[in-house]
Amino acid sequence: MKPSRLLLPLLFVVLGAGCAGLPMTRPDCVAIGPAGAVCPLPPAQLPALSARHVVTVTHAGQSHTFLGRLHIGRDALRLAGASLFGTHLFTLTWDGHAVSMQPIQSKLRPKLMLVMLEMALADPAALKPRLHGLVLKLSGTADDEVRALYEHGHLVARVERRGASLASAHVVMSIPPAKLVLRLAPLDGAH
Repeated sequence: MKPSRLLLPLLFVVLGAGCAGLPMTRPDCVAIGPAGAVCPLPPAQLPALSARHVVTVTHAGQSHTFLGRLHIGRDALRLAGASLFGTHLFTLTWDGHAVSMQPIQSKLRPKLMLVMLEMALADPAALKPRLHGLVLKLSGTADDEVRALYEHGHLVARVERRGASLASAHVVMSIPPAKLVLRLAPLDGAH
């Protein structure tokens, strides 16, 4: 048998093993790290918010910048992305039951975007029960806070926030194993 034919079954075994620790009753949970998962909070458990940021996504050395508008109400979280020229790129919606993205973007991972946003703004006490195989560690103050997710002592995600509220905060979200960094700067302060 050719080595390339062995690769596909091996890939399924590795991916299956990575999902073994996920709570299978929650299809909205997101894998973070080799075996950890985060199950998102419903919008009603998040702080009400309306914010606009300039978002820069850097992955493996390549950067892309867009405008992001986030609105969180009791019934839904909505994140809309637009180009720097104002052209609509996508709208992510989370109603507490399902995550959707319109139009569907093959390069974006809406569930991962959702849990990283929630990690930046949710009450840590509400987040902790939603973590599976992960440990959340906090440091700093309410105005200059770092939230880090660890799996078996290894850093898998980190959020640094400077500013009391997300609407006016500068935020850096990173997933070091994926070489992914998202920087959010308030639209008014992003000169």
